[in-house]
Amino acid sequence: MSKVRVRPQTLIAVLLGCVLVVALAGCGGVDHEPAAVAEARESCSGEECHDIAVADHASGPHTAIGCSDCHEGAADHAADPEGVSVAIDWRIDSCARCHETIAATYLYDDNVKVGPFGGSQREPAIHKSDEFPEYNTIIAGHGFTREYAEEGAHRYMLEDHYETLRGKFETCVQCKSTKIAWAWSTGAVLTVPEDRTITLTHTATEDSPAREVVVPAGTTLELDTDFRNYEVLATARYAGGRTYTSRPDPNDDASEHQNMLWAATIAAIKETMPYGAGCNHCHDPHSAAQRVLRPAMLEAIEKGGVNPYDPNAASSFETAGARDRETLLCAQCHVEYSCGRSGVDGVVRDHFGWTKAANLHEEYLDVFDYRQDWTHAIIGEPLIKSQHPETELYWNSPHYDAGASCASCHMPRVQTATGTWVRSHWFTSPYKYGERETFDAFADVVGLRTSARYNPCALCHRDRTAEAIAGQEEVYERQKIVQELLASSVAALGEVREAVEGGAAIDESARRAALESHREAHVLWENLIVSENSMGFHNFDEVLDAMDVAEAEARAAIGHARDALGAE
Repeated sequence: MSKVRVRPQTLIAVLLGCVLVVALAGCGGVDHEPAAVAEARESCSGEECHDIAVADHASGPHTAIGCSDCHEGAADHAADPEGVSVAIDWRIDSCARCHETIAATYLYDDNVKVGPFGGSQREPAIHKSDEFPEYNTIIAGHGFTREYAEEGAHRYMLEDHYETLRGKFETCVQCKSTKIAWAWSTGAVLTVPEDRTITLTHTATEDSPAREVVVPAGTTLELDTDFRNYEVLATARYAGGRTYTSRPDPNDDASEHQNMLWAATIAAIKETMPYGAGCNHCHDPHSAAQRVLRPAMLEAIEKGGVNPYDPNAASSFETAGARDRETLLCAQCHVEYSCGRSGVDGVVRDHFGWTKAANLHEEYLDVFDYRQDWTHAIIGEPLIKSQHPETELYWNSPHYDAGASCASCHMPRVQTATGTWVRSHWFTSPYKYGERETFDAFADVVGLRTSARYNPCALCHRDRTAEAIAGQEEVYERQKIVQELLASSVAALGEVREAVEGGAAIDESARRAALESHREAHVLWENLIVSENSMGFHNFDEVLDAMDVAEAEARAAIGHARDALGAE
């Protein structure tokens, strides 16, 4: 068993065991206090120990299992709290002991693309530049030009991040690893349990292989965000004496700090490769209740509520209704956020924009003065590189207004071989659940009854797959116009930059107007078309309206750039 050693005082936040709110085949169902609860109260409770965890465990569905079932060394730790630390098993295997079928659905992948825009084909990779021919021009100079493929299945999240040729940051791993997200939210210090070799894939060149780093056992990792300015302080203390940080001194090699910090991050969680994110990312392991871990999201909710565009939405996760709570579990990752070192000012940030694409330009102007994310190689000015804003597009969409959550479409109920109904955790396109051949292959591998298959769309209306695909194709065709205009706008602003660098006189106010319009057009197209994963499905009207605005702004940018060059 791979282990991580944690300080005794941080144990209260964790218990990696059976964690889903479902019928617990053999994990509970008793009507008196089980021996496991009595043992926990006697050994692990107490004001300076784990009162909250023990109380949650006693009132939850995991009462038939004891602390030692999921925490190796719990008994020795209870006898000697200061001298003996507890090993925590972060692997999904721990939960699968009781929730085998649910775990199997999460770890399933068919590598199949359904419809023109749905699915999770990972091999061979579908590169964004194949689908959007002007993309590498539109984001010239960003690391995503080196490698940017369409999304794969959740089971490969950590592995894909580990292997990508782009530069990597510990902040991004909050989505790829429950262990990292937990450490970030609790302040726990992670310790690398054994010597682990990490490949820095992004250092490979045509002439030399990727660099390999041995992260020694005993290396520690601390992670924190200062939400007064959204700046990250991450520190890796390598066994042997070297320390690397997200805030190196000006005379230090910033790339070396970044690489060694990321290597230590992966070394601390390598036992959960390839999936990284486990059950307790969304489920409290003691109470089995839904939970969220990402501190940046909790800060965003505190600032704007669970949906800043819904005046009736709750102001916290705890007070949110079932629909919003289910959505927030996915929103820990499926949002636009800033994470990683800025290519503009070198600061590592951790921030949720928590706003729709139409307002993102102003948000980043107000919060960062556009110093995040990178400086465009042709234009020579900072722009925004969006992530995957499914949550923001879904807000106030027809499905949102109808009361549907992400789970309604992406986690339909399925029936196990024993007849138990559970939520599928194969977070894939609804098209796959509705297509018999695709679903039957899935059911056969993970042990479901194929006779219980149903199309998630049919819960509320007839099958509208054909109409949905037609809508996606309309959006795709519409975005082509904006894509071409953005490429032309890049070229025009590039000419303005060359003129300035060559000493020519330009109209500066026209140049600023061109840049402003380009930024407005860029953030709408890049956010809603390339980065958002539904090709408009999550809110067709909003995306089509945004493309109208983006087209107008891109045309305006081209016109202003020409005006700038026309100055005497």
